[in-house]
Amino acid sequence: MKSPLTSSRASGFLAIATACIWVITGSFAAAATPAQVRAAKELNIQIRKAGALYSNGKYEDSAAVVEAVQAKLGELAKEADAALMRLLEPTHNRVVRAHALLELEGIELPAIVPLEKAKPTPMPGGTPAGGVSFVKQVAPLLVAKCGNCHVNNARGQFSMVNFTALMKGSSAGVVVFPGDASGSRLIEVIESGDMPRGGGKLTAAEFKTLQDWIVQGAKYDGDDPQVGLNTLAPDAAGGAGPMLAVTKSTGKETVSFAGDIAQILASNCNGCHVNAQRVRGGLNMSNFQGLLRGGDSGPVLAPGKPAASLLIQRIKGENGEPRMPMGRTPLADDVIAKIEKWVAEGATFDGPDPEQNVVRVAALAKAQASTHEELSEARAELADQNWRLGMPGFDANSVKTTNFLLVGSMGEAALQEYGEVAEQVAPRIASMVGAPSDKALIKGRMTLFFFAQRYDYSEFGQMVEKRELPKDWRGHWVYDIVDAYGAMIPPRTDEYSLESLLSEQLAATYVASLSDTPEWYADGVGRVVASRVAPKDERVVAWNNDISGVLASLAKPDSFLSGKLPPKDAAIAGYSYVRFLMKDSKRTAALLDALRAGEKFEKAFSAVYGGSPAQVTQIWARTARRRR
Repeated sequence: MKSPLTSSRASGFLAIATACIWVITGSFAAAATPAQVRAAKELNIQIRKAGALYSNGKYEDSAAVVEAVQAKLGELAKEADAALMRLLEPTHNRVVRAHALLELEGIELPAIVPLEKAKPTPMPGGTPAGGVSFVKQVAPLLVAKCGNCHVNNARGQFSMVNFTALMKGSSAGVVVFPGDASGSRLIEVIESGDMPRGGGKLTAAEFKTLQDWIVQGAKYDGDDPQVGLNTLAPDAAGGAGPMLAVTKSTGKETVSFAGDIAQILASNCNGCHVNAQRVRGGLNMSNFQGLLRGGDSGPVLAPGKPAASLLIQRIKGENGEPRMPMGRTPLADDVIAKIEKWVAEGATFDGPDPEQNVVRVAALAKAQASTHEELSEARAELADQNWRLGMPGFDANSVKTTNFLLVGSMGEAALQEYGEVAEQVAPRIASMVGAPSDKALIKGRMTLFFFAQRYDYSEFGQMVEKRELPKDWRGHWVYDIVDAYGAMIPPRTDEYSLESLLSEQLAATYVASLSDTPEWYADGVGRVVASRVAPKDERVVAWNNDISGVLASLAKPDSFLSGKLPPKDAAIAGYSYVRFLMKDSKRTAALLDALRAGEKFEKAFSAVYGGSPAQVTQIWARTARRRR
C-alpha cells in the first residue's frame, strides 16, 4: 500500500502532464503547425505514462520513460523553429521537475541539457550577474526609440506593447530569436539603418545592449510578461517639458499620497493611465514618477496650485475638455476636494519608492493603517490565493491559532500540532530579539505554509514567488507588510528540528517588519536564532560547514549585500556575517531598539557599529578567514 506521501507525489507527477497538455492545446497551439502540436502532445502522453508508472511504485520504469522524453526533446530542439520551441519549453520544464521527484526516490538520471533556443520565460530574482535586464535596460530603450510606432501603435502589424507581443513578432514572422542576435530581424533592420524611423538612431552602446540581451537568451526578468512596456518604463518616452522633482512629505500634510491619492488613481484610472498596455495621451500614472512627468499635453501637476493643475481641470471637466475618468462615473466632490488639497499642500510623496506601482503603494499604506485583526483577515485571503496558485487542484486544510494561520496539505490534527509548537516558540523568539512581550510578535497573523514533500514546496516557490528555491532549503520566509508568511517542509523524523525551522522563519519575519531592514540582515538573524535554538540541527551543521567555501568564493567581502551571489551562497554569507555582528549582544540590542523606534537601517547600523554594513564586512571577512 502506498504511503500518503507517495500518493501525493504521484498526484503531483500526473499534474505535471495535465498542465503540459493544457498549455499545448491552449495558448501556443495557434502559433504552431499541426505536426508540431502532434509531436509535443506525444511527449506529454509519455509523461502521463511515466506518472502512472510512478504512482504504481515502478520508479525505474518511470525514469526510463522520462529519460526517453528528455532525449526526444533534445532531438526536436535541434531543428525547432520559434513556434515549436514555445511548445517544447513547458514540457522541458516538467521534465526538470520530474527529475526532482525521481531523485527523492534515489533514481539517477542523465543531466538535463538546456534547450538550445528555448522560448524566454519570466526569470525570477532578476538577471544573472553581468546580464542585461529587459525591465531596466531593454524596455526603456524600446519605449524611447520605438514607442510611437510599435509600443503605442502597431505599425507594420508589429507591436511591442509588452514582452509577449515583442516575442510573437510581426505578421511576417518572429523578429527575436533568443541566443541568435545576428539572425534576429530586429537587429537586422536596426543595423541596416532602416529602423527606428521616428525615435532617433540607437547609439553604439544601446545597440550592443540589445544584441547582448538577445545573445543571453532574450530573457524576461519581470513578474508578468503581459505588462505594458510603458508601465515598465514610464519615464523613457519623455514628455512635454522637464519632469517635476519628487518632494518628500513633511508629515504635516492632511492628505497622504500613499494613503489617499494612490488608491484613487488605482481605482479610477486603471486601464487608461494606470497599468495600461497603451496609455492614453502619453500620461502614465502607474507610479509617482510618471504622474510627475505628465503626458503629451505637458505636466499635469502644479504643486501648490490646484486650479492651475491640468489633472484637476480634467477631473472637473473644465475648459471644454471631456471629463475624466473617460467613460466612467465622475469622481465625487469629496474625492476631488481631497486631490485638490493634496496638490495645494505641495503634491508631496510619502510612499516607499516613487517608482513603485501605485497599486502597491496603496496596498502597503492600507496594511500599515490596519489593525491586527484587519491585517489578519487580509493575509488569510492572500494565503488562499497563494495556495491556489502554488498548488492548483489540491485542497488545503487550515488552522488558526492566536498568532498564526497554518495552511497545508496534511490533516488538521498535524497542523494543530505545528501551531502549538509555533505558539510555544514565539515568546522565546520575542525574548531573544527583545520584542515587547505585550504585543503580538508580528502584526497580523503570520501565515505558515506546510508542504508534505519537497516537490510541492519547490512548485510553490516557482508559481507564487517566481523563483527556484535552493535544493537544500527546507523553509524560507516572505515579508512585505501586506503579506507575511513562512513556507516550509516539516521534518518527517528527527532529520532536523521543527522548533529550529519555525524559529528561523519567525525571527527573520519579525526583524524584517522593523523599519526598512534589508533582507540579508533579517534572514541572518533568523538563521542565527535557529542555530541557538538547535545548534546540532543538521541544517545548522550544514550552514556552518558551507561558510568556508562561500568565503573563499567572495570577490569582495560585501558581494552578498548587493545580490551578486546565488541565493544559497548569499544566505550563508549573511548568516556568517550576522552571527559575527550578534556576538556583541549590546550592539545587537541597540540596533534592534533603534529599528523598533523607526530609525532607518543604514543610519542606525552606522551609529551602532561605527561604519556602513559594507565597511564592517571587511572586519568580518578577516576574522572569519583567520578562524577557517
